[in-house]
Amino acid sequence: MIHKIERLVSIGKFRNYQSTGDVTFKKFTLVYADNGSGKTTLTSVFRSLAESKPDIVIKRKSTNHMETQVAQIIQRDDSGNNTSHTLRRSGWSNPLPDVEIFDIHFVNENIYSGFDFNDEHKKQLHEFVIGAQGVNIQQQIERNKTEKTALRQRIASLETQIIQLVGNELTPEMLNAFLSLRENEAEDIDVKIAAAIVALNNARASSVIQTLQTLSPINPVDPGLDFEAIISDLQCSMDTIQDEALKSIFNEHCSDLITNTIEDPETWIKKGFNYLKSKTEKIEERERMDLACPMCRQAVVNNSDILRAYTAHFNEEFNSLILRLQDHSRSIPKFNLEATIQSINNTIETNIQRFNLWSSHLSSDVPQINSSIIFNESNLRNELEALISIVDNKCQNPSVAASIEEVVTIKTSLQNINDNISNYNQVKSDFNNSVSNFRMGIQSEQLAQNELNRLKRLEKRFEPSIAAICLTLKTEKQNLRALERNYTQLVLQQNEETTVFFSTYKDRINHYLSEVFRTSFKIESVENVAPQGRATQSKISYKLTMNGYDISFDTSQPNSAKECFSEGDKSTIALAFFLSKVDIDPRLSQKILIFDDPLSSLDRNRRLTTVKLIKDLYLQIKQVIVLSHNEYFLSDLSKGIDRGDKRTLRISENFLTESSRLEPVDLDALVEIDYFRHIKELEKFLENSDINQKDRVLGLMRNILEAHICFKFYRQTTVIPETSRTFGRLIDELVTQNVVFRNDTTPSSIITKLRLINGVSCKPHHGEPEPDYRALGYDPDTMSIRELADLVRDTLDLIDNKL
Repeated sequence: MIHKIERLVSIGKFRNYQSTGDVTFKKFTLVYADNGSGKTTLTSVFRSLAESKPDIVIKRKSTNHMETQVAQIIQRDDSGNNTSHTLRRSGWSNPLPDVEIFDIHFVNENIYSGFDFNDEHKKQLHEFVIGAQGVNIQQQIERNKTEKTALRQRIASLETQIIQLVGNELTPEMLNAFLSLRENEAEDIDVKIAAAIVALNNARASSVIQTLQTLSPINPVDPGLDFEAIISDLQCSMDTIQDEALKSIFNEHCSDLITNTIEDPETWIKKGFNYLKSKTEKIEERERMDLACPMCRQAVVNNSDILRAYTAHFNEEFNSLILRLQDHSRSIPKFNLEATIQSINNTIETNIQRFNLWSSHLSSDVPQINSSIIFNESNLRNELEALISIVDNKCQNPSVAASIEEVVTIKTSLQNINDNISNYNQVKSDFNNSVSNFRMGIQSEQLAQNELNRLKRLEKRFEPSIAAICLTLKTEKQNLRALERNYTQLVLQQNEETTVFFSTYKDRINHYLSEVFRTSFKIESVENVAPQGRATQSKISYKLTMNGYDISFDTSQPNSAKECFSEGDKSTIALAFFLSKVDIDPRLSQKILIFDDPLSSLDRNRRLTTVKLIKDLYLQIKQVIVLSHNEYFLSDLSKGIDRGDKRTLRISENFLTESSRLEPVDLDALVEIDYFRHIKELEKFLENSDINQKDRVLGLMRNILEAHICFKFYRQTTVIPETSRTFGRLIDELVTQNVVFRNDTTPSSIITKLRLINGVSCKPHHGEPEPDYRALGYDPDTMSIRELADLVRDTLDLIDNKL
């Protein structure tokens, strides 16, 4: 049996766990844990040990924890001897056989994942069922696979040796033909090789030419700048901005002025606006009320709609210009002139080198390359700097029109460069066409080279050292074919041997589904599927039916398992598979069964059934370990189990260190309802009173009486809506219903006592009035310890003797 988890370091939330206290396991061990505290991690450690797969633990390394992972589990046999199972870099120190685990990983890996039942599920389920039986044929199959793997590695090594020793372009695809060569094919091989060398030399001159590269084009210069926009914005001044504002806002006004013989109305309006603006800036605030039109001398309202509209639009146009100028100021420096110049020069230099290489092969009438693209790089750099400078100056003085000469100059220079590039690329294309035509007239040397390689490989084939390796390789390939034939026979034998087993397996599954869990669905046609094609593993195949109708695993089909089965149904199928395998396991009595939350998505009836099944298994096997977040389920499991055979533990979490640990737990205390727990707290208060516990005690009194009234007078209080069921409302309903209390006790005295306790324990919500403590005779703020104790005794007396 598993005796103890001695130590867990840097594994999930078990960051540095060392067993302390009595945390030993017994034949029937129950582990309670909140979700997320480490229950699945603990199961993964058990699975890692059972399957001898350290990677399962390694993948659960604690976050932000640099310590080396450690896991140590103690096993104790029937004689009391301990075996330590320690996780090391090379794996677990000792195996722990005969462990079967049912958890979400079993469900997802063997049965379904979102109820997708694929080939991988079928293979793993086959290993789960057959591997547990220790079938000899399966072991032979595994040995056969191991031997084939080793043999393939040796064959690959021999093939690599031959390819390296022979050389001359020998490839793996040529090896079979190479091994089949006959010795008489190598007669006069020296003469044949000499002739092939002459043929190759005749074509060798062209092989150099094939390696020469053609000329590359030069990419046109794209500065990414809108020169027309830059020119427009540089020419923009305060006057043009004002004109733009007037055009946009006063079209209708101007039309009216024109109609009435005013020429150039926009200038007329602008001058008037400037007059008013200048006048406004010079006079005091108090005099602005007398501001008048310069022509008609009528008063001008400074905040008139038309003036505000003009000012706003003028500011908008001006701000827009500022933003555009800033955008130009940022965009122009992004034009990497130096990189552009360098790229052009590099391409020219490369093409000159390539042209010189070609010149010794081509005639003199081929197009000549001109290397002049940028005539004066220094001037071009100065032009760019001048452009940057004029734009920056414009940004500083946006209201004044700037010179556009610098823009026109660099724009023209770049256009000239691109014209030169276009001419250059045309000459380059003409040159490359000449090269292409020249190459087409040269005979390829590939055929000559291939023939020479073939003859040299033939010569190498019958050298003594290589001939010996070839003989060994042919023998190993024959051995591999023999193993492959044997593998086929083994698979056929396994299929015959397992037919009866799978029939029994199917019957047990359907027993659980139909007779134990009472489902409307069952398993049909469970059978072993031998490997097909290149597959090397057998699989389990089965189908599901519901009320006699087939259920498809294809989610795109009608009546698919995904749509027909609830999560509880899927979990039930998985549990039926697990229990069926356990039932027919010949080593059942030696098994350790571990269940991690077997109740996932099960309804109440199936939960009760699961409790009974696990308790029945406990009588037949070595050890049962159940982990769950449901304390009531664990409590049901523990009932009727001898105290000496069971242990109840808890995974507790330290939220400061975010680490978990195992510790003993009292299941009865976990499942005890609040009503009884609160009564015990009041009794303890009477034994050891503390006025600092006043608020807590008053709340307990209120909770106990509410719960007692709701239970004792259930029929009378159900008329109260759930959202309105306060202590005070409950008391009012007792009065309204004229309930009869125990032993004909005077109702009025009981109601008075209840109202008193309600008043002193009430915590009014925001905006509600406080109870009249003077009328009650008790004030919770000034209450003495004796007064509080008297109320506690009254509460216990009410539930014990009066209500």
